[in-house]
Amino acid sequence: MQGWASRYWDCCKPHCGWANNVPSRDPMNSCSQSDDVLSNDDVGSACDGGGAFMCHSLAPWAVSNNISFGYIATSAHQDICGRCFQIQFTGSGHHNPGDPGSQSLNGKTMLVQAINVGNDVDHTQFDLLIPGGGVGKFNACSQQWGTSDLGQQYGGFLASCKQQNPDHNAAKNCVLNRCRAVFESKGFTELMDGCRWFVEWFNAADNPNFVYKEIECPEELIQRSGMRR
Repeated sequence: MQGWASRYWDCCKPHCGWANNVPSRDPMNSCSQSDDVLSNDDVGSACDGGGAFMCHSLAPWAVSNNISFGYIATSAHQDICGRCFQIQFTGSGHHNPGDPGSQSLNGKTMLVQAINVGNDVDHTQFDLLIPGGGVGKFNACSQQWGTSDLGQQYGGFLASCKQQNPDHNAAKNCVLNRCRAVFESKGFTELMDGCRWFVEWFNAADNPNFVYKEIECPEELIQRSGMRR
């Protein structure tokens, strides 16, 4: 099946962190504002005034030059919590076929677990959880990170940087500098590592196309999310 990848990080408690959304299974981990795993699954989302946030450990990571792990939001119109997929990038951008970052991903693979849903996510779209990827419709990041420097609402740091730096390498450096200012300066190591992954392994690809299939969930993804389907 064919699809494409957008990006976001809104800091909200994910859809699959609520017990009612994962019947007969344990919900995934949510974290406090200081990024400690919460023991109570019923704590409300920070995006609704509660104390539960997205955990920093859900930032994507690479295990080789060609394989990475990560987490996604999908369309809200399906039973998705805890399902896993293998996606292989096909070397073109969804909105800009010649996007250099998307071209460089050709043949690379990600293994991802669905942890969230979005009413603005279409049925062929996987919204990759990437620090600095844009908050989208909801925003708890200003509260958790203590800053309003979040980049564009849709597209985050890269979207802002591309407006200022049409050159791809200049835009990548801009993203790294924005991440250092927000994440590294505050000691948010996992978020900074996820941003560095986006710039280096993902090559700051802008909405790349891929082919995908459902797979059995790797233990690496289950261990970080705390959710086994």
